Amino acid sequence: MVFGPCQGPGTLDLPTSNLVLGGQPVPWRQEYKYVGVIFNSTTRDIFRFHYKLKHETTAYVFWKTILGCDHYVGRGHLPPEVGRQLYYALIDCHLTHGCDVAIDVDETSFALLNGINLVILRRILGVGKRSGIAQLYSELGVYPLRVRRVLLALRYLAYLVDQPESHFAWKALYEADRLRNAEQSSWYGDIAIVLRDLPFATPTLPPLADLSSAVLDQLQKQLIIAMKQWVIGSVESMVSIPLLHGRLEPQETGTPKRIPLCQRHYLSAVTVTDHRLALTRLLCGSFYFRGLRSNPDIHPPASLLCRKCGGALETPGHVFLQCRDVQTVAARDVLKESLMQDFGMTLRASVSSADAHLLLQELIFDLRTVAPVARFIYRVVRAWRFFGRRLPTMVSELAPDTDDDIDFWDFETATEDGSDLELGEMDMEIDI
Repeated sequence: MVFGPCQGPGTLDLPTSNLVLGGQPVPWRQEYKYVGVIFNSTTRDIFRFHYKLKHETTAYVFWKTILGCDHYVGRGHLPPEVGRQLYYALIDCHLTHGCDVAIDVDETSFALLNGINLVILRRILGVGKRSGIAQLYSELGVYPLRVRRVLLALRYLAYLVDQPESHFAWKALYEADRLRNAEQSSWYGDIAIVLRDLPFATPTLPPLADLSSAVLDQLQKQLIIAMKQWVIGSVESMVSIPLLHGRLEPQETGTPKRIPLCQRHYLSAVTVTDHRLALTRLLCGSFYFRGLRSNPDIHPPASLLCRKCGGALETPGHVFLQCRDVQTVAARDVLKESLMQDFGMTLRASVSSADAHLLLQELIFDLRTVAPVARFIYRVVRAWRFFGRRLPTMVSELAPDTDDDIDFWDFETATEDGSDLELGEMDMEIDI
């Protein structure tokens, strides 16, 4: 293989004579696979074709496993817990293959893997492409792919550091450090670049002379802590997901805890598919509420009011616990009866929107009440027609109630995120 400009005649500007080993000429190659990693000397990123291959392999395995199971049991019926197990068992290995060699310094190459990874995580969780990215990590307990890959590269670096100086791998690492110090491209320098360009502050990779396995272990711990803080900060800063702000994860024993990333309780506690999907989409911001605006002062006050009763800002707390819409009140009465009959609990009246918000959080983030509350949320979102947005995986689960609804539910042309719907009173452009 030839890297960079090459002098000589010929269409490829290659030397006329080949290198000869054992009496056999070594042919010129633009692409070669070595221990499963594809190198290419004609692209800006020598690993571009490796990323493309892993993208295609990941998509194929996803289609054969998670999508296959989902189609077999019914769209949306695959439990997220099972999907998460399949992800780590069959897909993660392809997304991270060769990450100790191919460092993610080329954004175009990395986007091939990250794009398919986000599609898979959204399918497992059951949300559409309008849902944010940080929620995928916080609700499923999955590390961001860039962090996952650089952590594995740091582990491999710790292995190299422990090798004796006579080892060829250590000699290669020494040369990579020398190139980094000379401000030239190198494997060691690429790891430093990835750490520097993460969306959160991380310690700088020290020179090889100051490096040890203990230093790298500490660096990995600091990286994980910073990543979790970044996920929490991203979730807390999103206006569209107020129910996830300051939430505490319920525990089977003990008091609720603030956990940045984990498989959330409602993904397994709510066993009815439609109920789980409705609750998941509510928490992850797939529904459009008029009152949730990043800058409400620039909008007419009337455009922020509840579209059913017009009595207050349209927020999750108001819609589910305060709105006087007939169908919503009927569903709320059923919830009250269920809570009293099953748990001896009284659903207290909410005086203000803040009280309603806190009460809704208490009901959702409780192992006992999350299932009946999810059923209640499902009934309300049906009555509200999902706030102008379809639930992608619920489209095939819900039958139209009347002949008029048949025209509304066009299953043949329905898109994954509901973007095919025409704009109307119940389907407004999100402008925050």
